[in-house]
Amino acid sequence: MITRLWRGEVALWKTFWLFGAGGGIILGLPIFATMLALTDVPDDRTATVILAALGILLIYLVWVSVGIWRAAGRYPGDPAWAVLAKLAVGFEVAIIIILAAAVLFADTG
Repeated sequence: MITRLWRGEVALWKTFWLFGAGGGIILGLPIFATMLALTDVPDDRTATVILAALGILLIYLVWVSVGIWRAAGRYPGDPAWAVLAKLAVGFEVAIIIILAAAVLFADTG
């Protein structure tokens, strides 16, 4: 299933909704909730765990985004759905770049 999704061989709806939206929420929500719950700068151990979790989330998002893009390219139905799926991937990539830049260039004092 991992390879099939990467190659875009899984149905677009399944790739987008189950793996993209569902998987992104399941993985991302606990990470971001933890980050929001921290009121102070975390200690080194906590920061390392959060960064590792964000790294795993990033790898997952790249994998699923490639799968969505490729599944959209194979989609046999209404081309509008394929275009919308690709726009969603583009928007997600833009958000990831903006967030990464914010983290990398943040003034930590």
